[in-house]
Amino acid sequence: MVSSEEVVLLLEDDDDARTLLGELLESEGYKVVSFANGAQALKYLEHAELPCLVILDLRMPVMDGVEFRAIMLKDPRLSRIPAIVVTAFDPSAAANLAVQRVLKKPVNVQSLLRVVREYC
Repeated sequence: MVSSEEVVLLLEDDDDARTLLGELLESEGYKVVSFANGAQALKYLEHAELPCLVILDLRMPVMDGVEFRAIMLKDPRLSRIPAIVVTAFDPSAAANLAVQRVLKKPVNVQSLLRVVREYC
């Protein structure tokens, strides 16, 4: 079991996917903070303790994953947070985002957990 301080930030606009991924990670002992778009997550990160990892969908309303990650990389505080992309679309869209991994939807649960364990 991981420490309760191991926070994973999950950005996913699909309610069902966000719930399922969140429950999976929580069942492994992680604290999950989730949002449906990047704007909500940035507002949270302004005053929150930094997560050990960001799991990021690319296509979201309001602020998509590409814009969110670009803002993260320009901020010295946020740029240190590792990020992985989980997408149903072409994984090459994440090529310039300096992410640690790109996982294709539907996500292989064991692959996702392996990556999360590596960074958290």
